[in-house]
Amino acid sequence: MNISQRVEALRNQMRVHDLSAYIIPSSDPHQSEYPPDRWRARQWISGFEGSAGTVVITLDEAGLWTDSRYYLEAEQALRETPLTLFRAGQALVPQYVDWLSKNVRGGRVGFDSSVLSLETARSLRRGLAGAEIEVVPSEDLIDPIWEDRPTLPDSPAELAEEHVFGETRREKLTRIRTAMRDTGTDVHLIATLDDLAWTLNIRGSDVPFNPVLLAYLVVEAERALLFLDPAKLSEHDRAALTADGVVLRDYDTVWNYLESLPAETALLYDPQRVGARVDETLPDGVRRVERRNPSTDFKARKNATELDHLRACMTSDGVAMAEFLYWLESRTAGTSGAAEAGGAAGTTEGPLTELDAARKLDETRAGRPGFVNPSFETIAGYADHGAIAHYRVTPESNATLTPGGVFLMDSGGQYRNGTTDITRTVPIGEVDADVRADFTLVLKAHIALAMTVFPAGTSGHQLDAIPRRPMWQHGVNYGHGTGHGVGFFLNVHEGPQRISAMPNNVALEPGMVVSNEPGLYREGRYGIRIENLAVVGEDRTTDFDRFLKFETLTLCPIERTLIDTSMLTAEEQSWIDSYHAMVWERVGAEVEGPVREWLRAKTLPLE
Repeated sequence: MNISQRVEALRNQMRVHDLSAYIIPSSDPHQSEYPPDRWRARQWISGFEGSAGTVVITLDEAGLWTDSRYYLEAEQALRETPLTLFRAGQALVPQYVDWLSKNVRGGRVGFDSSVLSLETARSLRRGLAGAEIEVVPSEDLIDPIWEDRPTLPDSPAELAEEHVFGETRREKLTRIRTAMRDTGTDVHLIATLDDLAWTLNIRGSDVPFNPVLLAYLVVEAERALLFLDPAKLSEHDRAALTADGVVLRDYDTVWNYLESLPAETALLYDPQRVGARVDETLPDGVRRVERRNPSTDFKARKNATELDHLRACMTSDGVAMAEFLYWLESRTAGTSGAAEAGGAAGTTEGPLTELDAARKLDETRAGRPGFVNPSFETIAGYADHGAIAHYRVTPESNATLTPGGVFLMDSGGQYRNGTTDITRTVPIGEVDADVRADFTLVLKAHIALAMTVFPAGTSGHQLDAIPRRPMWQHGVNYGHGTGHGVGFFLNVHEGPQRISAMPNNVALEPGMVVSNEPGLYREGRYGIRIENLAVVGEDRTTDFDRFLKFETLTLCPIERTLIDTSMLTAEEQSWIDSYHAMVWERVGAEVEGPVREWLRAKTLPLE
């Protein structure tokens, strides 16, 4: 079926269930950023592959709501489909709740309660109450019409080496039980896969890019119950979990467990991180205690052991980046200043494309010790493609790296000793002065955040204006957040912390790893982003407060030929020189030959 046929088939299902509208979010029952293929219903019904968005289908209209990261991608995906793009966040663009209030007043709105979060379902009811719309949690209406729908993933999982994490699963379960006692709860339901993986020091491959497994975890006072397909684990790992007081149950039996909870049980769960079905399943007598999972805060603050491993991981990843960038410059020699790169010479191979570069970067990173898989799909956007913040290169869109533009590469790796995420923007051939000015503005924004010292208790929301200020002064801005949390051999996007204009009151604390990634995007021309990862650490305590700072972790040169030094202050130039000296000291010791010569040239002090 094409997209139009799929939409019409869903409308037939809606008529059977007497629904005026049906909502299809991007989530799965575990609120994953990257759902397993089985739950990519929003992608299947619309053709839009971005990680964020909501589709709403009525009996005569259809729309997709997505944010500024995906405007251009969504516009292309929805061409020749019956869906209208709603650019969420733009002035005069209604939220889908407001749109429903206007278009189905007095009707019935349904959704799959397994995948829509409990908090979102409640917000939906509140938003539609004034329009006399009945919100009807319903079964999955996509399933009857999705032919050859993927089955549940059955990839093997394993218990990871606990010495890397600096804390055993027994110790983590003890911390969680202490938090449960503090909240007066007897049972704690964990549905999010990264929280579960962190708690049990277990890793899998059921979700693209994230080393997690499909399961639910319930923590009680004396035992923990892990609901999964037991065949995922080896006999050795099953025995190890049992020894630590973890009982294995089949994945789908979690609903029987919740249904059978005794009256007056006090259950702790996060309403933003469980499906609405949980609330529908619990007996009336169960006392619901709703707050963020304790593990979410625990795993955000990396311990000293994790940070030591992560620093080593960053050095190794920096080697991969140096080898790749040397190769890229060598392949485009004569067009990207290869003379500066220690004599890198061009080749007679055919023209390089975005896909060639993305594949080479993935291959280079895969050769590093402990590499498992990419931490997300590599973004390789040349020229105007770089202006699409989350561009995905396909054989159809694959651009040739011809001279005269800039190439944006956003990539990362999952290693057994850490997770990386880095963006670099490099020239292919000579570029105009306005490109160098834009690049330098992004660099100034990056440095502004990297150098920030802030009092304890400060949130990322409060810091977000600091990197934007140098850009605002020149009348430019970017639509995405400045930084997100990053897991340790876990999800590349991790909460609860973030650095964003979107309100968030979570304080940045020592041990939290965040990205620093301001950007500038000129539609139809180019995109520029510079991204490093950093960890929050102690700065000093004064008579006024305890102050924190950022330690930059990522180790890779920032393209010298794109920097207009006349735009930098002495302090900013000192920062970039110090950063490059650190890259040379740590990565330079691990590379040799032409790559080492190239790296030396790329990390010399700015003139």
